[in-house]
Amino acid sequence: MRRKGNKLYALLLAAAMVTLTACGGGSGDSGTAATTAGGGETTAAGGETQAQAEIPAGESISQETDIVAAVAVDFTTMDPMDTSDTLSGGIQRMISDSLFGFDDDMAIYPMLATGYEASEDAKEFTITLREGISFTDGTPWDADAALANFAKWDDETLGLKRTTFLCNILDTYEKVDDYTIKVTLTEPFGAFISNLAHPACVIMSPKTIEEGVDACARNPVGCGQYKFVEWVEGDHLTLELNKDWWGYDADICGGTALADSDAGFKTITFKPVPESATRVAMIQSGDAQIMWTTPTESVSVLEADPNVNSYQDEGIVVRFLMMNTQKEPFNDVRVRQAMDYALNKEAYIQVVKNGLAVPATSVIGSAVQYYKGNEPRPYDLEKAKELLAEAGYPDGFTTTVMFANTTANQKQAEFYKQQLEQVGINLELKGLESAVLNQRIQDVDVPGSEAEVDCYIIGWSPSTGDADWGIRPLLAIESEPPMSYNICYYENEELEGYIKTGLESADDDVRREAYEKAQDLIWDEVPMIFMCVDSNVWATGSKVQNVKIYPDGAINMKNAKMTK
Repeated sequence: MRRKGNKLYALLLAAAMVTLTACGGGSGDSGTAATTAGGGETTAAGGETQAQAEIPAGESISQETDIVAAVAVDFTTMDPMDTSDTLSGGIQRMISDSLFGFDDDMAIYPMLATGYEASEDAKEFTITLREGISFTDGTPWDADAALANFAKWDDETLGLKRTTFLCNILDTYEKVDDYTIKVTLTEPFGAFISNLAHPACVIMSPKTIEEGVDACARNPVGCGQYKFVEWVEGDHLTLELNKDWWGYDADICGGTALADSDAGFKTITFKPVPESATRVAMIQSGDAQIMWTTPTESVSVLEADPNVNSYQDEGIVVRFLMMNTQKEPFNDVRVRQAMDYALNKEAYIQVVKNGLAVPATSVIGSAVQYYKGNEPRPYDLEKAKELLAEAGYPDGFTTTVMFANTTANQKQAEFYKQQLEQVGINLELKGLESAVLNQRIQDVDVPGSEAEVDCYIIGWSPSTGDADWGIRPLLAIESEPPMSYNICYYENEELEGYIKTGLESADDDVRREAYEKAQDLIWDEVPMIFMCVDSNVWATGSKVQNVKIYPDGAINMKNAKMTK
C-alpha cells in the first residue's frame, strides 16, 4: 500500500498497530507556511500579513482584562453536534476540548486523548485518555465521560444536524479501564481520528448531556480554556477564562503546556455586528479588540492604522452558489452549467473579495486531503445563453437567492444578480437574519421539490482536513435537511458510491481514487457553482497579540495576550 498524505493517515493505515503520543502544539508557535503571522510572508491572495510580535510570559495583562470581539453574524447553537456554522464551532472549541485537535497547520495532535492504537483494518481503535482533567462543573474527565459523549454522537433519535457525522459507523464503544476506551466501527473508516478532531466532537460534560439537548444548546459545560457565561441572541455571547484549564499545566500536557500561564482574557464578549463598516469602526475606535472576520474592502485601511493589527492567511473555505437541483429549472444540468459560464470568477474575486481569494477548482480547497483540481469553466455569456436555450429557457427565468443578511453576503448577492441579468436570469435577493434563515432552509423536513430555497449563498470548510467532510455534508443524500447541509438536494447514485468507498476503505490509494472521481463528477454536474477559496482575514487592537485563525476559519486564541 502506498503511504501518502499527512502524518495522520500514515499512522492510521500502517500495517501494524500504531500509537500517537505527546501533547504537541507548543504555546509559542508562530505557525508554518500556512500561518504567516510570524514573518510577514506573502499569502496566496497576494497580500502581506502584518508581523505579530511576541509578548513574553509574565508581561501580559490579559487575564485581568475584559475584551470585546466583533463578529459578522449571530450564533446558532452551543451544541457542537447541532452546529453548521464556523462561528459557533469556533466558540465551542474555546469552551471545550476534543480527543484530538488541530495545530495551526491543521495537523492532528492528541488533546484529551494521549494517543490511540488502530487495528490493521482500521475498524478497531483503542484510545488512551489524559489524566488529571476535570470539567468546569467538577465532573472528572475519564472513560465514563468519554463514553457519555460517544453515546450522544451515536443517538440518531436526537435529530441533531451532525449526527450522521459518526452514527453510521459506530458499532460499539466500551470502557477498558478508567482512562482507556475501545471503539469498534461497523466498517473500515480511514477518516475516523480526523473526524474526532472535528469541532462537532468537542467533549461536553456528562451532566450537561444528561440534562438534554436544550442544556447542550443553551448552557454548555466543557473542560476548555473558557467557561460559558451567557448568550443573549442578537446581542452578545460572553465567555469567562478558566484559570484551571489543564492546557496551562505542563505536567498534564506531557511536558509542554498548550499556552503560557498568562495567556487568555478575563472575559470575552462576542458581539454580532452584521454591518461591516460598524465592525471596522469598532476595531479602530477601541470599542472592540478583536474583529473576526475583516471585511475585505477594509483591509488596506486597517493595515495603515497604527492602532490595529491586520492579518491575512490562506484558508480552506470554499464559496458556493447552491442551487436546489430538485426544483425547476435547476433540475436541468444545462441550466446549472449555463449559470456557471455566466459568472465571472475573476471579477468576483476582485469586486467581492477585493483580491483576497483564489479561484475555486474543486468542491474542496487545495490544502484538503485528496484534493483534485479541475479546470474552471471560462466566463462565456454566449455559451451560457446557448445552454439556456437548449434547456428551454431562451429568455431566462426568475428565481430567488437566500442568504444571511450580512454586508458581505449582500455584496455577493448583488454581484450574482448583476452578472446573471446579462443572460436573462432575474435573481431576487432575500437576505434574512441568520437564525431565521437557518429555520427556513435547514430546519425543514420536506422533499427538495417542496423546499422554499431556490438558490443559497454559502461557504464551507471541511474541518476534519479530509475530503469526506468537504463532500458528504454538502452532497450526500443522507445530508439533506434537516440532517445536514445538502441544500442542493442533490441525489446521484454514482456519487453515493464514491462517498461509500471513501468511507469504507482504509487503503489510501482507494480513498484517493474515490474522492478524485467524486470531485470530477461534482464539477461536471454543477450542483453548486464554485467561486473561490477565501483568504482568512482578521484584525486586533495593536496591544493584542497571538490571535490566529485556523485554516477552516475558526478562531484560535489559546495563546492570545494583551500588553500593558
